[in-house]
Amino acid sequence: MRVVIAVFIFGAISLLGDSVNGWNRLHYAVFNDDFNLTKKLIEKDHIDIDSKSKAGISPLHIAVKNRDLPMVKLLLKEGADIDIQDNNGLTPLHYAIGQRRFEIVKYLVFHDADINIKNIYGISPLHQAAYTGDLKTVEFLIQAGADINAKNRLGATPYDLAKAKDRQRVANYLLNYMGKDENESSDKR
Repeated sequence: MRVVIAVFIFGAISLLGDSVNGWNRLHYAVFNDDFNLTKKLIEKDHIDIDSKSKAGISPLHIAVKNRDLPMVKLLLKEGADIDIQDNNGLTPLHYAIGQRRFEIVKYLVFHDADINIKNIYGISPLHQAAYTGDLKTVEFLIQAGADINAKNRLGATPYDLAKAKDRQRVANYLLNYMGKDENESSDKR
């Protein structure tokens, strides 16, 4: 299988350009966790480290989706845009939260990922963590300075999303952090 992948990476893509979904050799190298090839493509072949597929997915998005912290570290060391957004406005931080990869979340935040950036629907990383019920990430993002009162395009706060999804522990934490009573709603803030 690796031979087929290698032939594809070195042969078909370089002859035909990007694949049907817009992935180039770097996307595939990252997807296949080929550390050496990834370094070669960036350093020697000068492939754009922030190149995007048709869906706006960058190599860094792929590394995060693959839960590959060493590859994330390599791409950031080589200059990848930590806040690059796909066509839906999702950043690698959004992806890490969606994958519930706390170590990657921490790494991205400690390397200055924008913790208040929103996707096209106005969903911040804190909204996403609250929605998924990931209390550990919610606590971490708030301690890192995430806007607890941020509203999405529909006017919902992270608390509203946690409450709507019956993520009671997260909703209670957010209420306690805000110093609000459980009977108060976000439109009274």
